[in-house]
Amino acid sequence: MIKPRLFLCNGAIYSETSDRQIIELNTQGLDPNVNVRLENLTKIFLKNLSPRIIDLIEIASLVFAADCAISRGRSGLSSGQESWDRDFQFIIAVREPNFWNQEQVKQKLIRVLNFLSDDKYIFQFQQLTNEPKQLYLELNEQEKWTTQNIDRVLMFSGGLDSLAGAVETASTGKNLILVSHRSVATMDKRVKQLVKKLRQFYPEITIKHIPIWVNKDSTTLRHEHTQRTRSFLFSALGTAVAECINSDGVRFFENGIVSLNLPVADEAIRARASRTTHPLALYWFSELYSLITERDFQIDNPFFFKTKTDIVSIIAQNNASELIGFTCSCAHQIYQSKTQWHCGTCSQCIDRRIAIFAANQEEYELETDYVSDVFTGKRKEGYETNMAVNYARHAFELDRMSDQEIATKFNRDISRATRSFSKQSQVAQQIIEMHKRHGLNVANVLQTQIQNNSKALFNGHLEKSSMIAMIAGQKHLSSSWQNYIQKITKILKNGIPTACKTHKPKDEPHLQEICDGILQGHDLTLVREFPFMRWSSCFTKPDWSAEHLQLWIELKYVRKKEDIRPITRDIAEDITKYGDNNRRVLYIIYDPQHLIIDEAQFSEEILKREFMKVEFIR
Repeated sequence: MIKPRLFLCNGAIYSETSDRQIIELNTQGLDPNVNVRLENLTKIFLKNLSPRIIDLIEIASLVFAADCAISRGRSGLSSGQESWDRDFQFIIAVREPNFWNQEQVKQKLIRVLNFLSDDKYIFQFQQLTNEPKQLYLELNEQEKWTTQNIDRVLMFSGGLDSLAGAVETASTGKNLILVSHRSVATMDKRVKQLVKKLRQFYPEITIKHIPIWVNKDSTTLRHEHTQRTRSFLFSALGTAVAECINSDGVRFFENGIVSLNLPVADEAIRARASRTTHPLALYWFSELYSLITERDFQIDNPFFFKTKTDIVSIIAQNNASELIGFTCSCAHQIYQSKTQWHCGTCSQCIDRRIAIFAANQEEYELETDYVSDVFTGKRKEGYETNMAVNYARHAFELDRMSDQEIATKFNRDISRATRSFSKQSQVAQQIIEMHKRHGLNVANVLQTQIQNNSKALFNGHLEKSSMIAMIAGQKHLSSSWQNYIQKITKILKNGIPTACKTHKPKDEPHLQEICDGILQGHDLTLVREFPFMRWSSCFTKPDWSAEHLQLWIELKYVRKKEDIRPITRDIAEDITKYGDNNRRVLYIIYDPQHLIIDEAQFSEEILKREFMKVEFIR
């Protein structure tokens, strides 16, 4: 289990003893380890920056720094506790502690952060005793902004979605204020180029760009890459800008496929699937920021019902396709070279490239901008190959499934996404239709790519780990939990006969110990005898579980012929118990003497259940 942390922030004092690991975070003073700077602002902005808004900027920066500082570790510890969750307590010195200590303020803050990152939060606020000398603003020489005709501050990442939002807004004649995050120098240069191009496209309107630097002490505060609280930081910074110009709110632009982020594989659950612009998160942000600003303040995303292909089409329809080459969608921006801005292997690169082809805009993007070709390039075994296969499988399933099947399979995700809307059934149908369009677009592009590369496939000249080769080889037809079963089976089929060659296990618990050592040696995320499940008046538990896949594993040892009957009886009971609870189950039967003669007959009842498998080891 990850040790709970206590963050003492901006000189906050904690005099009691604590069993938490204490970490100091400071956005101020002579040696701050969290630095935030807003650029290209004017004195009018400084004049309107209230103490409460400065508090908001600091709180969001400190939460984001803590999120980045503490690794989530890996799941499946032997104790049965998944090490994804973290337990954070913050004691922060602020300018308006009475406001921030209000129960409703803290509850709304904790609710949205818990939803974003799946972590536990406790907040306490103290009076800031020493007003910091550091300012968060870097002022330019211009005294005034043209702030008329701006109803929303636009969050501008420099990707296709935010470009489409800026283009669509500018096309209506509205002035733009764009807020973007400066993470690495190469990305900063590209965003500036994109803004310059936008200004050339729309010379009749005012486009102001506010880059934001968020710097952390890289030696101590950079361990966790998921950064699920990122949207809190950037919506807070956008809120600061919006409040100073009296704008109605902040606007994100992100397609609904990414915003809702249905799990493309069984592993993509909880905070592993980002909720950065999830409609429920944006709704709760609106509630929180309305309290802070004491007015109706909206955080919204007009692109929630659009696919990535729809986004690219918006850019094309507004005659701005030549700007596509100046955008960046890659998840690995920190590793970008000066000449290639997309890795070609992450989900964002896959999504981008397919959408560009689906919208017939490929002429506006150079293939050489990708380190590895999305369709035909080599992929590393593991994350990169799994990402391509899972992405394709998910899209093909969406294309093939009926509306009702999608609604049933993703009922929880769709129901949660509709909670902030008044017409929930109508919104649910729009969500389903959007995913059907996405599935069709992806399927069409991939099928065309297979046709275009058929000769290379036929001659064996296509890289075997490429997305097209794997799809042509039908690897996308097996689900991730089935692939995991195959991996476990292969390990045990190789390991058990070798480990038991000289001395056979004395009983089933002894065999379990041997298998436990084999599985742990391969670093598999399996937990012994966990979790407990209630069935009728009894409790039961599996020999191993992989809860991230909802998979249970049962091991049976046939030592003598008389063992077959009780093993069959136990499995029959398990089929009912586990089946009633919708559990995936793998039965491993170690039968070194081949006492089970008819494997098909033995397996018949097990295989009647769609989510149950059996493997024999001799």
